Parts: sequence; C-alpha cells; structure tokens
Amino acid sequence: MLRTYFLSLLRPASLLIFFFLILLSLAIYFFGGSLSLSGVAPLRSEQARIAVIVGIFVLFFLITFLRHWLARRANAKLINSMLANDELVSLGPDKSADEVELIRERFEAALKKLRDNPLDGKKNRNFLFELPWYILIGPPGTGKTTILRNSGLEFPLSDEGQEAIQGIGGTRNCDWWISNEAVLIDTAGRYTTQDVNQGIDAAAWNGFLDLLRQSRKRRPVNGVILTVSIADIAQSDEAERTRQADILRQRLRELHRSFGMRLPVYVTFSKCDLVAGFDEYFDSLKEKDREQVWGVTFPYDEKQITVGPAFEAGFVDLVARLEKQIPDLLAEERNNSRRCRIYGFPHEFGSLAQVLRSFLSDVFRASRYEAQPLLRGVYFTSGTQEGTPVDRLLGAMGRNFSLAPTQQLPLSGQGKAFFIKDLLKNIVFAEQNLVGRNSRLERRLAAMYGGGIAAAAAVVIGLSAYWLAGLGHANQTAEKVEEYAQRVEVRRNDADRNRSLIGILPTLNAARDLRNEIEEENNWLTATPISIEAQSTLYPAAEKTYDSYLTGYLLPAVTSRLAAQIQLVSNAPDSNSGLLRDQLETYLMLTTGENYDASKVRTALRSQTEAAFILNPENRGDMQQHMDALLALLPVTTAADAPIVDAARTRIQQVPQATDIYNRMVRDAAQRYQLAPINIVRTLGSGSLYVDTAVGGGRSIIPGIYTKNGLYNFFLTRLPEYIRASTGSDWVMGSEGMPEATYNRIASQIVKLYTEDYISNWREGVAYIRVVEIGSLGRAQIVLQELSSPSSPLTNVLNVLRENTQLPLPGSQSNQAADAAANAAPAAASGITGGLVASASEAAQKSAVETAFGKAPWPGLEIEDAFRPLNNLVDPTNGQATLDKVQQLFGDLYGNVSGVVTAPDPNSAAFDFVKGRAQSPRNDSFTTLRSEAAIQPEPVRSLVLSTVNRTWELLNQSAYLFINTRWQDEVLPVCNDIMAGRYPFTPSSEEDVSLQDFTDLLGPAGAIDAFYKDYLDPFIVKRGRQLTEIQTQGSGLGIAQTSLTQLSRAQTIKDAFFGKSGTSPEAKFTIIPTFLDPKALRSTFKIDDDQIVYRHGPERAQDFSWPSQLEGSTAEISITLLDNQKNTLEKTGTWAIFRVLSASGLSRVLGRDRFDFSIEMEEAKATYRLTASSVVNPFNLGLYTEFRCPPSL
Repeated sequence: MLRTYFLSLLRPASLLIFFFLILLSLAIYFFGGSLSLSGVAPLRSEQARIAVIVGIFVLFFLITFLRHWLARRANAKLINSMLANDELVSLGPDKSADEVELIRERFEAALKKLRDNPLDGKKNRNFLFELPWYILIGPPGTGKTTILRNSGLEFPLSDEGQEAIQGIGGTRNCDWWISNEAVLIDTAGRYTTQDVNQGIDAAAWNGFLDLLRQSRKRRPVNGVILTVSIADIAQSDEAERTRQADILRQRLRELHRSFGMRLPVYVTFSKCDLVAGFDEYFDSLKEKDREQVWGVTFPYDEKQITVGPAFEAGFVDLVARLEKQIPDLLAEERNNSRRCRIYGFPHEFGSLAQVLRSFLSDVFRASRYEAQPLLRGVYFTSGTQEGTPVDRLLGAMGRNFSLAPTQQLPLSGQGKAFFIKDLLKNIVFAEQNLVGRNSRLERRLAAMYGGGIAAAAAVVIGLSAYWLAGLGHANQTAEKVEEYAQRVEVRRNDADRNRSLIGILPTLNAARDLRNEIEEENNWLTATPISIEAQSTLYPAAEKTYDSYLTGYLLPAVTSRLAAQIQLVSNAPDSNSGLLRDQLETYLMLTTGENYDASKVRTALRSQTEAAFILNPENRGDMQQHMDALLALLPVTTAADAPIVDAARTRIQQVPQATDIYNRMVRDAAQRYQLAPINIVRTLGSGSLYVDTAVGGGRSIIPGIYTKNGLYNFFLTRLPEYIRASTGSDWVMGSEGMPEATYNRIASQIVKLYTEDYISNWREGVAYIRVVEIGSLGRAQIVLQELSSPSSPLTNVLNVLRENTQLPLPGSQSNQAADAAANAAPAAASGITGGLVASASEAAQKSAVETAFGKAPWPGLEIEDAFRPLNNLVDPTNGQATLDKVQQLFGDLYGNVSGVVTAPDPNSAAFDFVKGRAQSPRNDSFTTLRSEAAIQPEPVRSLVLSTVNRTWELLNQSAYLFINTRWQDEVLPVCNDIMAGRYPFTPSSEEDVSLQDFTDLLGPAGAIDAFYKDYLDPFIVKRGRQLTEIQTQGSGLGIAQTSLTQLSRAQTIKDAFFGKSGTSPEAKFTIIPTFLDPKALRSTFKIDDDQIVYRHGPERAQDFSWPSQLEGSTAEISITLLDNQKNTLEKTGTWAIFRVLSASGLSRVLGRDRFDFSIEMEEAKATYRLTASSVVNPFNLGLYTEFRCPPSL
C-alpha cells in the first residue's frame, strides 16, 4: 500500500501542489513575522513559523494518504461484493466438479489481484471503481465478444491466463472484460431477446442491473454499446426487424428506468464482412487503417428527437466515399471476379440505407412518456470473416429477371478485425463523461479539481503581493496619523481658553477625526485577519485620547452648563419644583454617578445639545455624536458644585406641589416603568362592538397607572418615594424625614387627583362603546349571536372594568383576588420596588396603605362606587349576574332573527314575523329586551336599545321588500293594463273602462282591496280620509306617503261606487233645473229614456241612477233659444253621464253631495243641480284623474 501511495505522489498534480507548498513555506518563513491577526502577530517567533510550515506538510501528507486509502477501500469493497456472491462461476452441465473448482480458484485469484493492486490506468485512475464501465447488449451471435477480442485493448488479467471474468456477482453468462482504460460487460444475448425462458431471463437481467446500480451508485455505467448483426437485419423481413427493434428499445428503456439517467448509446452493426464485396474491397487495408472508425458520429444534442435524417445523411456520405475509392481499387486488382465484387460493394452497402434507417428509427423512436436514449453514433465493424455473404442487389436482379440465384462462396474466416480499436478508444471511451442528464456538472467538477490546483498557486502569489501592499499602506497610515495628531494639539490649546460647548467642539472634532482616520484606513489591505497593518497599534491610542477629551472637556462643560441652569431656576420667584428636581437629579448622576439612569441622562444630554446649537444644525449633529460617545463612558465621578446643590435642595423643599408630583408619577409610569396599559379596542375584539373615538372624550387606551396593577404595585408603593423626592427626603435632596402633617396634606391631594383621573379614564373608556354598523339581517344575526355568548365583547369589557374598579383595601377579606393579581404582575413592573400587596401579611399591607396615603381615604372605595351599577351586571356574588338575563334575551332575539335569515325566502319570513307582531302584540323578545334595557346603566342601555331598534328596523325593511315585490308582481301589472288610456282615469280618452275591469281593480275584493287586506291592513291606520303607517318602536315598513295617498284614493273610489256592501258600481242622484235664461225657450237633460224638460215653469226634481240597463247608454243636455236654435251636448257609452257632467262644468256647492252644471248658447245659459244620494259619491271627478297605481310602495 505504501509503495502505491508514494508512487501516486509522483503524479504531476501532486508534484505541482508540493511545489506550491514549498513556495508558501518560504513566504511564511520570511514574511510571517509581520502578519497581524486581529492586532496580534502569532508568527513573530521563528519557532512558530517553523511549526506552521511543518504542520502544512503534515496536513498535505495526511490528506493525500487519506484519499489514497479511501480509494483502495472503495475498490476493495466493490471486489469483495463480487467475491461474496454464491454464483461466482456459471456452472454448466459439461464441466466436472474439479474443473469448476479450478475455474473458481482462478477467478478468485484474479479478483484479489484487482483488489490488492491498482491498474495501470490513464488519467490517474488506478482502481476498478474509478474506470468507466460500459455494457454491451445485443441478440445472440451478433459478435459482441468478437469485438472485444479484437479491440486491441490491454487486459491485465491476460497474464493470469484469462481475458475476461465470467459469472461475477450473480450475472451468469456475462463476461467482464477489465482493461486499463475501462470495464466492458459482455452480456448474454438471451438477456436481450428473452425469447426462451422469459421469466428467468428477465429476472437475471434485472438482477444484473441491480448489481450495477449497487456497485456504482453515482454512475452505474458510462454508456451502452448496442451490437446488431447487419446480416440479420439485411436478411430479415420487415416484421422480424420491427420485433428486434422493439426488443432493443425495451432493453434501453429498462436501462434508463433502472439507472435513472440518460445513457449514451453506440450502435455497432457487426459482421459487415457478410455484405457482398466487403472482404475484397477492404482486403488491401493495412493494420493501422483497419483500426480506424467507420461509421457516423452524431453531433451532441441533448434534445435529440429523430435519428433517421441524421443517419441517412451520414450513411450517404459513407457510400460516396466508398465509391470514390473504386477507381484506385480496380486499378490494383487483376482478378475479374474480385473486381466485380469490389465494384458492387458500395452499391450493395448503399442498398441497406432504407433498411438501417427504418431499424434505427424504430429502436430510437421518440415518446412523450419516456426519455429518449442519447444515440451518439452508428458504426460498422467486422471481426472474423466467415459465413456466406449477403448479396441483396444480385438477389433482387435475379428475382426481377427470373434468373437463377447466384451462389456465393463462404468466407474463409481469416480473422482480421476491421474498424474496432479506434471506435472504443477514441469515440466511446473519450465520451465517458456524457452519461447522465447533467453532464455539465461532471465537467464542472473536473474543472473545479484543476482549478483548485491553480487556486493554490494564486493564493501563494496573492498573499505575497497582499502583504507587501499592506506594509506600504501601514507606513502611509502612520504618516497621516502624525499630521492629525499635530492638529489635535493645536485645537486643545484653543479649548483650554474657551471651555463652553461651542468652544470645545473643534477640539472634540479633531480628536474624533484622528480616531476615524485610523479606522477608515481599514480598507481591503487591512480588513482580513492575516493583514499587515498599523491600525491595531495606532487605533487604541487614538481612541484613548478621544475618550480623555470627552471626560476632560465635554463632561465638565455639560455639568457647568447644567449647574448654571439649576442656579437660574432656583433663583426664579415662580420656580418649577419638578423641573428643578429633574435638573438636580441629572446633575448628581453626572457628577457623583449615584443612582445612574442612562435613559434619563441621554435625554438631558440631547436637550443640552439642542439648546446650545439651536441655530446651527451641522454643529448640533457633531456635538450629538460626542454626547453619545460620552454616554458610553458614563458613569464617572467628578467634582460637584456644593453651593448650587444645596441651594437647589433648599428651593425644592420650599415649594412642594402635589400636581407636580402627581404629573411626574403619571409620566414615569408610562415612560420609565412602562406599566402595561389596557386596550379597550383589543378587549372588545373585531366583532360587534367598537370604541367611537371620533367623538370628543372617546378613549380606547387606559394608561397602566389607572389599572389594578398600577394602583397596587405602583401608585401605592411609589407614592411615598415621590413625595419624599419632592420634599427633600431622598438621595437627590440629601436629607431624611418630613413633618407628618405636610406628608398627609400632599398625599391627600395626590390621591384625590389620582382618583378623579382613574374614574375619568375608565368612564371615557366605556362610555363611547358602540355597536358596529348593522347593514343586513345576516349581520344582525352575527351581532346578536356574539352579544348572547357568555364570552361576548360586552361581557369581556365589563369583566375588565370590574377587575380594575373593584379595588378593596389591601389586607381585607375581599382582596384575595387583588393578591392573586399582584402575584401575576407583568414583567414590565418587575423593577418596581414593593411587591407589597403580593408578599406581605394582612397587617403589613394595611400598614403600607397608611404609610403611603396617610390620612387620605382609600381611593378604591370612591372608584368602586362610581362603577358599581356596571360592576353589578357581571358580579355573580348575589346570585345570577344581571347581564346574564340580557344575554338570554339576546339569545331569544337571535333565534327569531336566525329563523328569518335561514328561511328559504327571508323577506317572506320577515313579513310573517312583522305581521304577526302587528296583529298580536305580545310580550316578545323585542318588548322584553327593551323593557330590560330601560333599567340598565349606560352604556349598556344604549347598546341594547340600538341593537334591538336596528334589528327591528331591518326586519321592517325586509318585510317592506316582500310587500313591494308582491305589489309589483300582483297589482301593478293589472292596474296598468286596466287604467292605461281609458276613461275616467284618462279624461281625454275615447275608450271607456269596462265596469267589470273597474270592479276587478277597485271594487270590494278587487286587486287593490285584496292586496291591502292581505299585506297592508295590519300596518296602516286610517285617520279621517287619510291612511297613515303605524310606527312600532319608532320604526315602520317605510311605505312612501305618496303611495298611501293613492291607496286612500282607491278606497274613496271603492266607497263612492260600491258603498259599504255593494258588489257592483252604482250611483243614484237627483237632477233639478235651477236657472234658465230668459233668452232661452227651454232646456233638456236626458239619460236614455228618462228626461227632464224645463220651460221657465216651476222647478221639478227627477231621480236618476247609473249605470243604465240599456246596451248603449246615452246622456244629453241641451238648450233651445227663442228662435228655435239649439245647442246639444251628448255623450254615449258606459260613462256617458260622467262625460256630460265633466263637459258641462260640474262643480261642487253646498257640501259634498251637491253639484251644479250648465250649458250655454249665445250668452243664454241653463243651470242644473245634481244632488247625490250620499256625501260619499262618485261625482268628485278629480278623484279619477289624480289616481294612479304607484310603481313602488
């Protein structure tokens, strides 16, 4: 093993790597001392550099030895898997047991040799598994073995007395030809045809493929050599050729399915010597010429679809080149018989074109369901010249001309090999990496291997150049730093003269620029851990200088400015104690470092910067950078101005303000301690309720200080601390203790402010809760279902309200819930000192309240009283909670609405429901829920009423839609057909409405009357002569008033014509003449046979009735003058009397039952009075002209 390992090191690739390692070692030895790794030079000592060099070479030998060992192990594993098979040797009936044992021993020895010793392969492939593997398939007797025997390849096992190994790994009747260039597997012909024992052969074939796949998982084989006898193809009929093509195509398909990759296929037509003239034509070829390739190699195309045209073009070219050589061959040949065969060979060979093309097209036929094998070429070979040649041309001529068949002499079997050696070596083996669909990957891997060697050389050269450039860059950096250091020194002298923020800014900028200049020099020459740079030494010194300027110049400037502001506020007559205390607290943090709060100091420094550079944004930005850098160095200790501190403390003690303390607590609760607020919107969810913040006072967020957690864990525990801080009793004030009366007074004021704001926040939080817009009954169903649920948003928000407004005194029996809440306080309040309510005993808790609030009352009592009505709704302490009853009623209402919504016709169901309530008013869910809402506190009362009223309104709307649809479907078409263009509804019309149509439309049980009784009667009330819609709970069907007016007219018409119980229209009236002009002789009024004639005598009345009993009724009024001139107004038809009255100016006088009408002629006039039998009569002619059926109610 060691011998082969050291021999592998002599390969060019290994020698090249070894050479580059030597160069790398030299670079490390001479330049490694200057290498800086994150500011450290690990190779500064010579021993370290030698150790690294030795380690590199040890690593090289370890890696190469490991690769060699892994290759030997893989090769041995492959051979051992073959040796372990029980069917190593094909046991034939003609071999004795001794002979079989001898063969077995010989094969095992050969395999062990392959396992223990590498091959003499090319391209550094010394082991069996590294060689390309090819499989030869084809029908029996097609010359597969002959091709291999005459291939000219070197088979290392030939020294052992055998060329091929038979029967390896269960593949009986398969010969394994192992050469230095490749492994060629000669399969049995019956594996291809499977025409004898199909089941056995198929199983053996599949087992053979499984062995290949298991042995070489990445590439089971590198290609397929498909061998076909050209004599069999030429002599077979079309059906036989098709059968053979199907068999070969099936084997290729099985190879693709088994290996899962597209294999290159090389088709070899063997036994070409059986084509008549082949032996004579190529007899003169020398050995070197016989080794060349004769065939067609196709261009590489992964999308190859059809092979017929490509093969035909190449085959024609082959034939043309054969014909081109004929003159030379004929000139050299003297035997006439051989000359004839030489001359006929190209034609004989060319006659196979169509047969071969058809055969290849069948084998490599494209299919949309299977990947097509990659046909790389078609080649023609000859191994042993024996058998009877095939003469297709002479045979065809004999058949055409009825000649006796020509007898062909059998070949002698001279054993020359034609066109085999170069085919394998230069074509097949050269394309060993084409296997698989992603051949680019294989080429890329090979390129990466070669590129790795080139990369190693590039790394050595690149590192050397990189280090030299880095050394030059380090020298340049040192020179620049020297220049910047001189500038800093000049600026420092200026800062000593002016130590204000404005005066020291140039000095700070210069020190920062010095540090940044060094940092900016970290370009590509210094950015890696192996770079040679000066920054690792220069940058710490520059940063230290900058930091010393921040603490030596900037911090004193800030504290001096802050001290001046403290002094100014202390001396002001109306001093703001809260502002003064904040400034003093910040000042002490900066000077003493006690109780340091970074966020508070950051805010103060930002304020100082903005105030100092308010008119210079650029300088303000620079100073803010310096402030941020100073903040990273704090806290530090510096001298404080004691007189200013004492004066500020004295001033704060003089003006304690409860409002200032309370405001500080509110601000700190939100910002400093981040007490979790309660989001009312989130509590309500995205369902039926929402907070209307658009109106004034609406609040959706309750600050954390006004919650149960805020009261018990912040306000209660922190109030003493804030009072002491504002009255000189904490670390800021530097003193302890204060009068009890003062504390009690301040505590009482703060508790009052807190209680008022607590109540105000929660009241505003719940007062503006509204029901979402309910636009449909479906939406109403969802809202009602949600409000009737035990986990409804109303219940949730009331529970949250109750939890945060029932605030018992700590330590009382009712505070168990408060204790649990305190124990579960959120993490945001974990930093708050106290934990008083959660951990102390009952006595200690009461003591804590007295300590915090003094004589002030417990705020929870007033808060609880303010929200007691709402809390009682969800408080089950005294039995069932009140809200449960409201939810139960919501559930009943939900059931009613669901029945309407889920009905086949929701509008019809809504009409039935609304009609039922109108006809039988009862104590239903609507009424009960309204009654229950009336006794509830706000906002529950408004929420319930708005939901109920809107639901009832939507039910009325759905009922209206149903009624209106019925009107438009049942009444309106009938009405339009009857009234359109007919008298009396259209006064100018000559066509009358028939009495039957009139009755069907406007009579009792007519279309309008029936519709009114069926659909409108429960919802309409008649007040006088006008119809009015009934409003129930402020909502009605929504019928238009114009529609009600028309319906009222229809009822008036019905009453006028039909009376109270009539079934047909009729009118009774009396006519009496009242005036006749002296110029007139007489006047006449006549209806059919009844008339009244007036001649200036006594007035006599006469009764008339309508309608007439005659077929055609006639009405007439006339006046005759003294000279017998006559003017007559006459009308005929059912409505003749109404036409005459309308034309003679009928007008009402003296009540609703008396009317005058007249006729004139040449200023002579006759007047009559019509007295109806009732005040409800049909002679109000405007009633008909104004009546119309509304298109929509």
